[in-house]
Amino acid sequence: MAFYRTCPDCGAHLDPGEQCTCHDEDVIRRQEKEKAEQRIMKMIKEERNGQLRLAV
Repeated sequence: MAFYRTCPDCGAHLDPGEQCTCHDEDVIRRQEKEKAEQRIMKMIKEERNGQLRLAV
């Protein structure tokens, strides 16, 4: 008889007392995406006419 539980979010089979890391991974991915977007926005400048250009 196997003793495990299934994560309701990702379906992983977990040992008794084990915590699933699927939420931690989602948070890390979201933070990395936000950081990448911030880096891109720092490289882009908006001109007076509304056009976007790379700030070199």
